[in-house]
Amino acid sequence: MPKIVVGCCISLQKYLVKQKCYHQIKIHALVFVCCRVMLPDDANIMGNVHGGIILKMIEEAGSIVGTRHCNTQNEDHCLAALVRVEKTEFLSPVFIGEVVHVSAEITYTSKHSLEVQVKVIAENILTGTKKLANKAALWYVPCSLHNVDKITEVPPIKYASAEQEEEGRKRYEAQKVERLETKARVEEAMPPPPNPGTVQLSLPV
Repeated sequence: MPKIVVGCCISLQKYLVKQKCYHQIKIHALVFVCCRVMLPDDANIMGNVHGGIILKMIEEAGSIVGTRHCNTQNEDHCLAALVRVEKTEFLSPVFIGEVVHVSAEITYTSKHSLEVQVKVIAENILTGTKKLANKAALWYVPCSLHNVDKITEVPPIKYASAEQEEEGRKRYEAQKVERLETKARVEEAMPPPPNPGTVQLSLPV
């Protein structure tokens, strides 16, 4: 990578830190938004940001908004843990020097799980242009910090309309059915090991 590009990115980072805009966080109800500039360490030699970096930011944003919501009513403190990635779409590449805005919104809640939809916007702050880089839908469950085996209840959310709630319920039921079908296929392909306390005998044929 040309030294001038690296130098510009480092100068840009120092400027944003000085302006207190490097890692800007905005919070509003069920939405969490964070942003940061992409640096050379985030990308390959061609300047393309690694997909793993974007996925990590998506997962972290979802965990933050989920954890914050689940602790609003529960006395038992919990952490929203990722249990299922419904979909992840890579729509446009992200480059060094662009500012990535990650917005995570809780779109549905059941008794013990919540759906978070995430959008990633890449902004070129030199030209002001923005593009939709990624979209994702994830499911989290709140795990108690006092008992890791306990799944706490998720506080309900208010929906904009009955239609929105119904659409969320359909997505929840669909992923639940698919999850059970996947579990059944795995158990069929890989039967559980025998009980260690039992003795298996080979019967004569």
